[in-house]
Amino acid sequence: MFRRVALGCAALAAAGALAGQYDKPYALVEAGDRSPTREEFPPAITQIDGESTRNPRKPDPISPGKHRVTVRFETAKVAQSPEESTRELDMDLEPCTRYRIAARRVGTTSWEPKVYSEAIAECKRKFEQK
Repeated sequence: MFRRVALGCAALAAAGALAGQYDKPYALVEAGDRSPTREEFPPAITQIDGESTRNPRKPDPISPGKHRVTVRFETAKVAQSPEESTRELDMDLEPCTRYRIAARRVGTTSWEPKVYSEAIAECKRKFEQK
């Protein structure tokens, strides 16, 4: 019985912490989708501002402003050094905007990050000035 109560309290605390992330305008940085046509692949977003992410595909929302995002992508064709497989991006994130980062192949083993942005409609509706 005590264990169920403790688990319930922990779940409520976690839900409260997540709700706080959406109480003000936010930005999302996510891994892009695979696109054979554009030769793009989903990388791992390993760190934001030097802090490891909980989910490398869809990290938690972050505050707008300047951030350093660390992205990692490895090809299966060749063993790559950390310098070849990791990129650091200095990004100035706008409020209520989702950024999708894709690893775009350039050559047989090299890649470069490609960033796409789009508005987050529910965020804009919630925080739009009236």
